Amino acid sequence: MSADNPRTQERPTRWNEGGGETGALIRSLDWSATPLGPSDAWPNGLRMAIGILLHSRHPMFLWWGPELIQFYNDAYMPSFGRGKHPAAMGQAGRECWQEIWPIIGPQIDDVMTHGKSTWNEDHLVPIFRNGRIEEVYWTYGYSPVIGDDGDIAGTLVVCTETTSRVVAQRRLETTRALLEATAAAADRTALLRGAANVLGRASSDIPFALVFTIGGAARALYLAEAVGMSRDDAAIRFGATFAAELPALVDRGDPAGLLETVPAGLPGGPWPECPSAAFVTPLCKTPGDTPDGFIVFGLSPRLPFDDAYADFLTQLAAHICTAQVRIDAQRVRAALLSDLESANRAKDEFLAMLGHELRNPLSPIVTALELMKLHRDGGASERAVIERQVEHLVRLVDDLLDVSKITRGKIELKREVVELSEVVNSAVHMASVLLEQRNHELILDVPQVGLAWEGDPIRLAQVLANLLTNAARYTPPGGRIQLVALRDADQVTIRVTDNGIGIAPDMLPRIFELFVQGQRSLDRAEGGLGLGLTLAKSLVALHGGTINATSGGLGKGTTFTIRLPAPSPAVIADKRRPAAPSKPQATRGKRVLVVDDNVDAAEMLGELLEESGHEVMLANDPIAALKSIEEQSPDVAVVDIGLPVMDGYQLAERIRESLPGRHCRLVALSGYGQEHDFARSKQAGFVEHLVKPVDLAKLLRVVEA
Repeated sequence: MSADNPRTQERPTRWNEGGGETGALIRSLDWSATPLGPSDAWPNGLRMAIGILLHSRHPMFLWWGPELIQFYNDAYMPSFGRGKHPAAMGQAGRECWQEIWPIIGPQIDDVMTHGKSTWNEDHLVPIFRNGRIEEVYWTYGYSPVIGDDGDIAGTLVVCTETTSRVVAQRRLETTRALLEATAAAADRTALLRGAANVLGRASSDIPFALVFTIGGAARALYLAEAVGMSRDDAAIRFGATFAAELPALVDRGDPAGLLETVPAGLPGGPWPECPSAAFVTPLCKTPGDTPDGFIVFGLSPRLPFDDAYADFLTQLAAHICTAQVRIDAQRVRAALLSDLESANRAKDEFLAMLGHELRNPLSPIVTALELMKLHRDGGASERAVIERQVEHLVRLVDDLLDVSKITRGKIELKREVVELSEVVNSAVHMASVLLEQRNHELILDVPQVGLAWEGDPIRLAQVLANLLTNAARYTPPGGRIQLVALRDADQVTIRVTDNGIGIAPDMLPRIFELFVQGQRSLDRAEGGLGLGLTLAKSLVALHGGTINATSGGLGKGTTFTIRLPAPSPAVIADKRRPAAPSKPQATRGKRVLVVDDNVDAAEMLGELLEESGHEVMLANDPIAALKSIEEQSPDVAVVDIGLPVMDGYQLAERIRESLPGRHCRLVALSGYGQEHDFARSKQAGFVEHLVKPVDLAKLLRVVEA
């Protein structure tokens, strides 16, 4: 080999050659003054073990003989820190390692006496170095070394210090725990309490922690949380210190740094020593902001305060600040959502109230119409007018309630396969009043059979009626309106075209928005509430279709085009429209109490029930109703909910109390018909909740049940 080959130059020819600094130290010591005697008289087993140790790059340690005289290599030297090296070379083990002898002494004894090897992973063995006892973790193994006489003469230690990894993993777990604890916090108090709980479990790194907040115009310092000690104790110990140093910390703007003046006797967490320093970091929502407070982290008395330690504590503070930013954002968002929900609730309440107010006068009108039919008297034209007006009012009310249902996602479609011509005929019937009034020509181009469609026929008829009514309103009298329906590949296309006033280009993008209407004349002859097109778009979308409007501009008419999925032939064959229910037949002889503060409504309903063969009692207030209940014991009580003094729910409770052991079926009658109204009626003991204007057939079925 070449003389320049490093392997040639470093290869030892004797057991004690090379070995770096520790090898030179071994060769320089006077071993004759030790129990081992001169090195040239050492047994071969010792020489061999030292040779292995000196020329290994792995940290190794050797104890030899009864006195456990020590040897170690260069790779082990960093583990000493400052204080033990070089005095540890040749020193007796018990003398060198007094602070940990209770831990390692028994292990060495097992090796020397019984030849029992040991292995430990990430084992805490605190040693004195750098002027203090330090928290140190090791992965190490003790092995026996056999002497020349065949007996155990020494203990060889192969070891690795794992302090950095163990502490880093522990700090990572603390950081994760803090993230989890603060993620669920809904306010600042919960945030700080959750952070304090996590910090309290991290006492090895953070013996104590204090959270100070700054508040008020004077930016006074307040102790918000204390970990490792009581808040009273913390306030006493740190009040004066921080009162003096706070102005400087605030002025600096970034006050993170080491606080080397801390009170004596502070808690050391799991360690008996007290912290001698603390780390102060600001609580800022964004870097560079004026601090909202500070966290004082007590530093472990058994760990060096290095960059990794400082980064860990700074990161904890940053996570707390981030959580506070999130809480602030959630509070703002919650306030906005609350405002929106309040507005939405107010709208729903308005719609419900409007529906209620419109339904109340409809009830006696509908009842009167039913009586006219039962009496079979004259006045057919007057009856037709009333019917048309009632239908018109009912459609207005239904539109209002449908808007409320759609905005709350409460619309449910009742799908069936029908001929589209049937749906169109229903829509034309609903729009006929306005079409006739304005003398429009209506042209229908819809096949009577062969154009099947699957969906909710009532809802689609509502859509088409709204489009026809809209066309009739915005087309001058004597206009022309056309409805065309056809199948186009896998779609059903419906077009409603008029030659009316048209739509301005700037209105087209907004024509389907709620309450938006086109230009009206001064006499407001078009009428309407601006709900029809909004409902049409929503109902078409629920069927998986689209609707759009086109217009050549003002005075050039409008076309609305609906495109809906067409059913397959298999679907058409499998599904059939259910037969219409048969008209219920009345059963005679029930004693019925009608309670309504609207005298006309009560009388009309009572007369209708009498015409159906029932004995009827009327009451226009709760007191009269209770008197009738006691004196006449009716089988059924039809009770209006909106009564004066005592509402229908309260009256129902009084009725049940006044009829112990006797049965009276309670039927609620109300202009309110939302889900919570039905639920409340059921809870109050009503067997049915009927919405005004009442359905006669349904009322009779309930009464006669």
